[in-house]
Amino acid sequence: MSPYQTFAQKLSALIDSARANEGAPHSYRELSAAIDRAGGPTMSPAYLQQLATGKRVNPKIHYVEALARLFGVPITYFFEDQEPQPVGEAKLMAMRAQELSPQGRRQVMDLLELVERYERAERDQPGESR
Repeated sequence: MSPYQTFAQKLSALIDSARANEGAPHSYRELSAAIDRAGGPTMSPAYLQQLATGKRVNPKIHYVEALARLFGVPITYFFEDQEPQPVGEAKLMAMRAQELSPQGRRQVMDLLELVERYERAERDQPGESR
């Protein structure tokens, strides 16, 4: 067994913990309704079950934020201690970029280009050892 927990395992643990707590939502339908009441994005009971069982992976960031708010955990809970993925950080950046406006995405791309030029210039400076 891997020492890392998947998103599904972490979500399932939160759901199980909530089910043990009296007054907390007990079914996927109740969880879906609680997210809706809190002003979160629409998440069907079936989608929540798929996330909790690992049949659906890589939810959009606004779903992860809604789940974190519902269970009172920081959003990082879902990402910490996960098995490292070769492109995990790039994938997370891409997921977050989906939520930006076209103008916001252009600004991020401009910033990435600026950082890339800066780092390239730093690497190309002669006489400095790294």
